[in-house]
Amino acid sequence: MTNLSNYTLPQLKQLTARIEKEIAKRQSATKSDLLKKLTKLAKENGLSLDDVLGNATPALAKAPKVASKEKVARKEPLPIKYQHPSNRDLAWSGRGRRPQWIEAWLAQGGAMSALETAAQKMARPRMKKATEAQPVVQEPPAEPVAG
Repeated sequence: MTNLSNYTLPQLKQLTARIEKEIAKRQSATKSDLLKKLTKLAKENGLSLDDVLGNATPALAKAPKVASKEKVARKEPLPIKYQHPSNRDLAWSGRGRRPQWIEAWLAQGGAMSALETAAQKMARPRMKKATEAQPVVQEPPAEPVAG
């Protein structure tokens, strides 16, 4: 192995590019060799590669599917279930992997219930602000009908 600390940054970047090209070249060669071997093995047993794969085309021949932007529906953000008591920017829905700030909170002896309570308390002011932002329109009193 070569000591990389003797290389300059541009040399390392050039080396990285060469390595990535070599990796891609070897992966491609390996895939094509494997495809040839599988095709040959299938023919020796009186089958085609399509018969073996169940009419699925080989991965090399498949074009990647591109979803159109029109079909992709925008998902609503999940409601906040846990929130940091002193930093409103730190919030988590409770789904997926725990964020680092929750791990740090728990490591310092904090409880998940405290974060849940903070999220509930901070949700109330958000609701109040949302209702305050909508102006209340009062209709003028009805004029008496002369009759």
